[in-house]
Amino acid sequence: MLKDLRSFLRLLEQREDLVHIAEPVSPRFGVAAGIRKTSDLKGPALWFDHVIGSSMPVVGGVYAARRRALWGLEIGSTEIASLSEWFMRGLRNPIPPKVVGDGPCKEVILKGDEADFGRLPICTHNADDAGAFITMGIQFAVHRTYGPNASISRMQIFDGQTAGVLSPQAQQLGIYFADAEARGEPLQVAVAIGNDPYVTFCSQIQGNIYLDELTVAGGWMGEPVEVVRCETIDVCVPATSELVIEGEMVPGERREEGPFGEYPGYYGPPGKRPIFRLKAITHRRDPIYLAGLTGRPTTDNHVMRQIPFEAIMYDRLRQICPTIKDVCATDGSATKHVAISIRQTFASQARDVMLAALTVERIRPKLVVVVDDDIDVRDPEQVEWALAFRVQADRDIAIFPRGIGQNLDPSTPVPGVGTVMAIDATRPFGASFWKVAEVPGADRFAIPGWTDADGKAVRTG
Repeated sequence: MLKDLRSFLRLLEQREDLVHIAEPVSPRFGVAAGIRKTSDLKGPALWFDHVIGSSMPVVGGVYAARRRALWGLEIGSTEIASLSEWFMRGLRNPIPPKVVGDGPCKEVILKGDEADFGRLPICTHNADDAGAFITMGIQFAVHRTYGPNASISRMQIFDGQTAGVLSPQAQQLGIYFADAEARGEPLQVAVAIGNDPYVTFCSQIQGNIYLDELTVAGGWMGEPVEVVRCETIDVCVPATSELVIEGEMVPGERREEGPFGEYPGYYGPPGKRPIFRLKAITHRRDPIYLAGLTGRPTTDNHVMRQIPFEAIMYDRLRQICPTIKDVCATDGSATKHVAISIRQTFASQARDVMLAALTVERIRPKLVVVVDDDIDVRDPEQVEWALAFRVQADRDIAIFPRGIGQNLDPSTPVPGVGTVMAIDATRPFGASFWKVAEVPGADRFAIPGWTDADGKAVRTG
């Protein structure tokens, strides 16, 4: 069981999917440049041994490849049915966290003037970013009605003691802060950096506001997540975190935050955001700082969104279409485009799946394509083939204006409101259709050095 970031990094080293960068690298663009490069290549995670101006190493790109995310969650199969079953097990069999007296994240405690953001190798990522941002910090907060919440929101560093937090009111952290601010109270927030994959991925679940995400991580692990109480605020955090930042979101104060290169690949505009005031920093001895890149797909941010997106959507759609085969959030779309394969059993089934996929909880894709089960939705060439030769635009494309859009989608005429589209790329059910040309034995033909014994297209030499 991978119970902390360090055990996960050891696994990646064993599998030769973590590379150490020995030469000095700047936290201003240098770390991000390495993560951008390896993300584009679907290459290894990077461990930056010497980050200029800091004694802490930085690890980045850990989840920028889907294979590493699945290894971290210890999911043996890549099949969507197995992934969804595993994912939903945590939601349906939650195990509450266990409060322990002490943990590795408290081996070093810094309060007062000693607590300073300048101690951390916080990175500047994109050319026009407003400054350095914490991008892989999990915010833990508690609401007196809704309970605990774990989520990831970007934080721009203003100075050694203050930061800005992007916390839209549609998201739980924003709701929590709005309620506290209405009472004239600060919202206590702890930011944990460098956690095990289970805790990291539970923070990406969208859904019931009453859900304590750490109970889902416990359900996945089959045992409680051990948490410790913070030093200066009444919030609990995972005991094995590398670093914990304690503080408060201040009521009645705002400061210009942004721009920042966000997950659609464009700069999110600046705006007046709530202020986070630092109270304490605790960390492990010789802590490892975890950096994550967002921006143009595919990076850590996108993979971390894709896996929960696909698992939850598959589970919901299977309830209306038991013959669903696969759900794929396409790599270039940042989960805004989804391809779904089904085995049709009645004439309107593809349309039913299209409509359902457009309204699954808060996931809300922008484009849905439904194909037959002979199409591999994880192969863009096959999906394009279905679009080219199984679709007539006047018959098979449905457009729905004034749907729920994305605030960070620059194409929407009004933030949060946009047009969505669905395409039926299946063959007409029950009607004759041209037969696909197949070459007998091609799938089993092995090319030495280029395919394995099963004929899979993997270079082996």
